[in-house]
Amino acid sequence: MSLFKARDWWQTQCGHGEEFDMYCLLVANIDNDPTGQVKIVTGSFTGFLRIYLPRDRGYKAEDLLLETELEGGPVLALAAGRFTGSGGLQLAVLHPRKLSVYAVASQGGGSYLQLARLYDHWLEHTAANMTYGPFNGVQGCDYICVQSYDGQLYFFEAEAQAFTRYLPNFLVPGPLAYVDVSDTFITCTAAMELEAYKYKVIAAASAEKIAAPTKDLMSPSGASSAGTATASTTAAAAGTKRMQADWRVVLGEAAIDIRVGRFSQGLSPHQADIVVLGEHNLFVLSSAGQITFQKRLEYHPACCTTYPVPGAKTPGGAENLLVATHTKALLVYRTSVLSWAAKADLQPVAVAVADFPTMRGAVVILDDGGGLAVCYMGTEPLLNPVGFNEGKELDYDAIAREHRQLAQVIREHGGGAGGGRLVDPPEKLIMRAQVPHRLDLPRGHSLNGEGLEDLSSLSSAAGGKRLTVKLYLALQGGFAAENLTLSITAPEPLTPVAPEIVVPNVSVNPVEPTVALISLATGSGLPSSATAFVVATYSTLAGEPRSQRLDVALPLCAFCQVIPPVKNAEYKVTLSTNRAPPPLGSLFEDVLAAAPPGVAQALSGGAAAMSAGAALGLGGGSGSSGTATVLSFQFYGGAGDVTILVSKAGGRYRIQSDVLEAMWLIAAELAARLAQYYTEAEAGLPPASEGPFAVSYEDALPLDDFFEVVEQHFTVRQRVAQLRTQLEDRAVQFRNVEKRLLMRFKDKNPAPLNQLDLLMDETYDSIMDLGSAMEAAQTELAVRSRQLSGCVQLLLLLVRWRFALNEAEFTVLKASISPQIIDGSEIGWEETTEAAMTHLLRTCLAKSAKEQAVQVTPLSAAKDTQRLRKHISLVLERMARGMRLLGPGEVVGSGNTAVGGQRPLYRDYSLADVPHAVPVAPAVPGMTVVSEEDGDGTATAAAPPPLRSPGPMLSPGSSGFDGGFGAMSPGGGEYEAVAGIGMDGGGGRFGAAGSGEAGYEGM
Repeated sequence: MSLFKARDWWQTQCGHGEEFDMYCLLVANIDNDPTGQVKIVTGSFTGFLRIYLPRDRGYKAEDLLLETELEGGPVLALAAGRFTGSGGLQLAVLHPRKLSVYAVASQGGGSYLQLARLYDHWLEHTAANMTYGPFNGVQGCDYICVQSYDGQLYFFEAEAQAFTRYLPNFLVPGPLAYVDVSDTFITCTAAMELEAYKYKVIAAASAEKIAAPTKDLMSPSGASSAGTATASTTAAAAGTKRMQADWRVVLGEAAIDIRVGRFSQGLSPHQADIVVLGEHNLFVLSSAGQITFQKRLEYHPACCTTYPVPGAKTPGGAENLLVATHTKALLVYRTSVLSWAAKADLQPVAVAVADFPTMRGAVVILDDGGGLAVCYMGTEPLLNPVGFNEGKELDYDAIAREHRQLAQVIREHGGGAGGGRLVDPPEKLIMRAQVPHRLDLPRGHSLNGEGLEDLSSLSSAAGGKRLTVKLYLALQGGFAAENLTLSITAPEPLTPVAPEIVVPNVSVNPVEPTVALISLATGSGLPSSATAFVVATYSTLAGEPRSQRLDVALPLCAFCQVIPPVKNAEYKVTLSTNRAPPPLGSLFEDVLAAAPPGVAQALSGGAAAMSAGAALGLGGGSGSSGTATVLSFQFYGGAGDVTILVSKAGGRYRIQSDVLEAMWLIAAELAARLAQYYTEAEAGLPPASEGPFAVSYEDALPLDDFFEVVEQHFTVRQRVAQLRTQLEDRAVQFRNVEKRLLMRFKDKNPAPLNQLDLLMDETYDSIMDLGSAMEAAQTELAVRSRQLSGCVQLLLLLVRWRFALNEAEFTVLKASISPQIIDGSEIGWEETTEAAMTHLLRTCLAKSAKEQAVQVTPLSAAKDTQRLRKHISLVLERMARGMRLLGPGEVVGSGNTAVGGQRPLYRDYSLADVPHAVPVAPAVPGMTVVSEEDGDGTATAAAPPPLRSPGPMLSPGSSGFDGGFGAMSPGGGEYEAVAGIGMDGGGGRFGAAGSGEAGYEGM
């Protein structure tokens, strides 16, 4: 098979503003030219009839032989046959309410044609299509059959109307064809069935319209009730006869066209093929109704035609099939093989094959707008072929030099394996965001006092609190941009007021940039991210599409606000720093400035502040908010509150909340503000003796609570999958019941329903109930996903501070335990995270070559979360032992390692390597000791020692928090430890599942 472009040989436009359809094209020797030259006949829905004769390449005025407007109105179909019995071909034109037969004669030596009306037949009902042929074996004449839109068949024998009949069980008209070898009419019904009716059966049937018998659904026998006498019963009593189909074939789809020909090989003279072009399949049936060939189409067909195979012009020879698609493709099928394919310039609605004076086997194409073309599917020969000089020798040294030069250019621009720096194009879009630290003023105040143009259509949304970000845009490099569109994506619960902003003009002066206002509406709930994305898409004047992305860090006021101090909390996290703590008021000055007056007064001192501070164990109240040691935040909508308490004894901060996933944002904001505070405070000063500022976490990792959230998320996922399976089963059951009921209704002698109607009702009710349950489960899954995302964010921060991870290692860890929760129908966050943990254990955290050689199982749906728990615990345990995560470009080890060489699996960091890291001894109480690998290479764990080690955690009054934290360690204040990861058994909430390194067999 080859794919070429169909070459236009002749092309014209049939009128202007006219419409055409499948049966509006006819190719025949309509004027009975002695030379047998065929003409192209077209009819439009506006009633114009045109006849063309292409004589040479390119359209000429003399190619149009006839153009006239017919009296009957729109032309629905054209046909050429012997409709008078006097010899020669006549033209039959079908109008909505009239059938006209014309004689076409050549005049002026063939320079033009003349149309003469022979007879007309007026139709009682609106016509849909027609077919013709030698009905009932008549010799030397063709009869015409017209199908109306209400299922009535008109039979015309020349000037006389023979009879009319109604098709049984008719709904909408389908394609109609006549098979002369079997004297049968073929049509496709609305039930997507192909039906065949013998002419003799049609002629002998009753002319009355017989309705389908109605059946009482509640009657066990399916018979009609006594009080409803049907039309079929009346017709049977009168002795009438219903039209019976000779055979039926279920297609399962609507038929676009039906053609009769000799498509198959080895057919006898008394056999023919029925080619049915469906919406998705191609069917070839014998004249007896047997499917001989069926092909699934990979495209959407538009029309088709059959034509004799070249070299087999004799009647009864083999024929090919030409199919036109909605993608302007012309496909030629010889039997079941696709022989040729070509692309056309027009979108065909009708296609034919004809021979013209200087072009044999041309393809005639008509589109719905009147475009008419004659094309061929060959190729143009090369007029100036390029020859090959065999005497020229190749200069291999010059080829090698050119290759080296191109490779050097690629490396300089960042391409290839050894690429260096990335070279930015000289023309680019400069994007800079100015993010405010407080929400907008209420409606009625001026949002843009500077007179800036509001490109975000803020007036289109009203109500709620908003945050307006100023985005400065400028084009660098002296180029212009077209159709610049800004697409804004904000994390939940924030919502962009205008998700897309069109910027008509962008400044080319960076000093005076264009300002776009991005408005974000706040909402209730906990965020899973604090970063918004702005993507700018535009096109250069040369038509090159470009895009650029800007990450916008959102302020704390977009998600929460300050409230009076909260006393009780279920979850607590203690962070340590190597600096004296600054006042919270100086860290969160912007947040306190936007606090409500009542909250600001409670934090500024007085009896309320004193009582709150005493209740929290902070001693007396402070004189101003700048020296406050406690600060509480509440997320909008009451989603949760988080409290920060500062120890006076050292740089320790306790973050506590009743909602675990709410603490990550406040913890990250506190660490970022502390780093910024000490960077600005120590600028220009000599390095401190404590070293650079660092945050550490020395307590238990909240693995127990984290795994509990993971289990809740996984349980909801399983429920969604179970509901989806049940919904699919009920849908299959509903379709099966429908099919059985349809078979009962179509049967001539229907059997009892046997409560099928009740089963159908119950199945439908079950589908609706399951759909409601699925909707509720999907909503709960979205809530659990946001909760898990927040817990993952918190765990990542604590692990980073616990093991003093650098930026490269934290990037690897964040990519392995992703905070973006993406759940598919089968594979979700649990499966992908477990695979990532397995990869870490096989690469940078592997202890031996045997662990590297562990075979990875294919990714499949998990049955539980046990393997995920074990692998996460194992990864954290090995990190606690000193094994580190290495970034992709980091080379660690003694000596110089060549680029591309083998990277060390791990190394043990000492305290000198990582400043301010938490010391981890080789063996501590509560740490499991892993034995040597077994013979099969699987790591096994030795018997773990007792997990509890005696000793108080923090005694009241000696914790450095003025006794306030002493009440947070009930139960004796004992620790649990697994592999050096502190497990707070006293608190009862923090702890890791599992008892140590148990290997990761079966990864």
